[in-house]
Amino acid sequence: MHVVSNLVTHDTHTRTADSQNPPHSSTNNIHTTPMQEQPQQQQQLQHAHGVLIAKPCLITAASESKIQAEKEKEKEPLCLENATPDAVPLHLREMLSQFSQRKLSAAELLMLLIYLVALESGFVENQSYLEKRALLKPVSAVGSFHLYNVRLLSHLPTHYTREFEDTAFRMLLRTLLDSKSSEEPSMITALQSSLIAIVLGDLMVVTLSPVAPSKERGFSTCLSIGRFVLNVQLEPIYQRFCKLDELSLQLRQNLFQPMRAQQLLALDLHPHPSLLGLPSVVYDEIFKHLNKNQLNILANVNWKLCNYKKQFKDRRRK
Repeated sequence: MHVVSNLVTHDTHTRTADSQNPPHSSTNNIHTTPMQEQPQQQQQLQHAHGVLIAKPCLITAASESKIQAEKEKEKEPLCLENATPDAVPLHLREMLSQFSQRKLSAAELLMLLIYLVALESGFVENQSYLEKRALLKPVSAVGSFHLYNVRLLSHLPTHYTREFEDTAFRMLLRTLLDSKSSEEPSMITALQSSLIAIVLGDLMVVTLSPVAPSKERGFSTCLSIGRFVLNVQLEPIYQRFCKLDELSLQLRQNLFQPMRAQQLLALDLHPHPSLLGLPSVVYDEIFKHLNKNQLNILANVNWKLCNYKKQFKDRRRK
């Protein structure tokens, strides 16, 4: 028992001494070296993590900005009739930016709006057409609005003449088509029209007429200047406009669509389903079911149907 007690006592003293004076073992040396290198390694890790973390942040910010731009683009109206006081088409802003250094009257602002509706309806100012015709996209006879053409042409200077102290405006228009034959000299005149706007007090009388020597009819409409352009100084300038949907509808129905349809019919291009342009066999089948009075009524619709009726009678005599 005495021997065991001495051994325990000796072991206890040995452990106490070891704890007070720890030996410099190889294990302690291994732990000491990383502690000296740890600040440098931490800096490298922080730098590496900074790069890894920064890149996703930059990508996320770019993605968010792109998504935001796409959302704003979706909200942006494509044509004038869908414009609001807070959002207008891009081609309207582009055109108005050309006049940022010049004060425009209400009548001249309305004239610019009329030209924008003309662009959306498949018309273009003749000088602008000559400058950019190689870049313009074809416009089918069935449709008239081409966003690429409208935005391209809205960047160009607007060519029109101002007469009698801004009480009369004149512009030569050209109709856009997809037919290559529209470049033939004989067809150029048929596709041109003269746009004239005359200010009479608070009203503007707008006419769209074929150019000489055409004997086709022209079209006209009357606009109230104050109804579409407010007589106040607001910025940005497009906040002075109102009821643009009504303006666009009135101009399309009374001027541009009738003129375009008339020009296409003169070129034997039929933008809408009609009795015109059918084979003679079909006309014979239709006319043989009509009596004399009905044939006379049909012949009075237009000169083409009148010619079809005469040809039908000639064929029946044979």
